[in-house]
Amino acid sequence: MLSKTLFAFARTSQVFKANTTVYVSAYNFAAAAQGTEVSTKVEKQPKKKDISAYVDGQIINRNQLVLKKEEDIDAYVLKTIRNYFRTTNKNGLGLESTLLDHGLDSLDSIELAMQVEEDLGYTISAETLPVLNKVKHFSNYIKQIEAFKQESKREPLA
Repeated sequence: MLSKTLFAFARTSQVFKANTTVYVSAYNFAAAAQGTEVSTKVEKQPKKKDISAYVDGQIINRNQLVLKKEEDIDAYVLKTIRNYFRTTNKNGLGLESTLLDHGLDSLDSIELAMQVEEDLGYTISAETLPVLNKVKHFSNYIKQIEAFKQESKREPLA
């Protein structure tokens, strides 16, 4: 008899939504004996704003990376360029390396800049792209953007 009651309850449970609050009707056996219904209130956390990126024919949502320390920025730039599919001599890559030393040309520099824009949420202007010839140029650019954001408390225009 009890299993039929639980099955009937499972079929009649309802979920009510109101903005960011979810109300779930619950069954409390003690309350049922008294003839009252108990409901629980579950608060949803607001979602963080994600970056939408178009990768391999699919839209991917992900959070922006936040790089504050210089070591983190240098490590991010080295990892990004090492993971780029056309990079040669990946183990010899250092901050002083030029992109040409590792088989990368100006179009590859543009693709790497687009990857940085996608990961960090920056906008890199077309005038800046020709000077991004070395690994340390990418690193210095990100450091300058982060310093500007901390000093002025706003995003740079481009």
